[in-house]
Amino acid sequence: MNKNTLIIGVFVKKNKILSFLETLKYQYRINIDKVFIYHIETNRYEYLVTFKTNNKDEFIGKLQNSTVMHTKNGCIFSINALNKLIDTLNDGDVPNNEFIINWDDYKDTLIIQTNGELKVSKIVKIDDKSIFFK
Repeated sequence: MNKNTLIIGVFVKKNKILSFLETLKYQYRINIDKVFIYHIETNRYEYLVTFKTNNKDEFIGKLQNSTVMHTKNGCIFSINALNKLIDTLNDGDVPNNEFIINWDDYKDTLIIQTNGELKVSKIVKIDDKSIFFK
């Protein structure tokens, strides 16, 4: 992956997912085959939608509820949330940059920080996007 490529994550209301996908496709020219949609176990109202871009400024601030995300071993996270998770697990015993996370514990998990609160939720990728176009 190009080092300038970023993953954008957008939290989209479930009843707005079709119009959001159409916006990505027609307004931003994002190939829908390269867009991933996740059901968030603890969120009944929103999906997490992710896609890659080389131009974060085109999306961050323009798409409501969007942020830069990262992935590791099936885990999707923001850097702020990862730092908060390390602080929580570490108890300050080891410098954050030396703390080792067991990523197997966070497979198929979303780690985000909302209003200063760490949220760790199971996620399931929705492979068949055609269900949204019916």
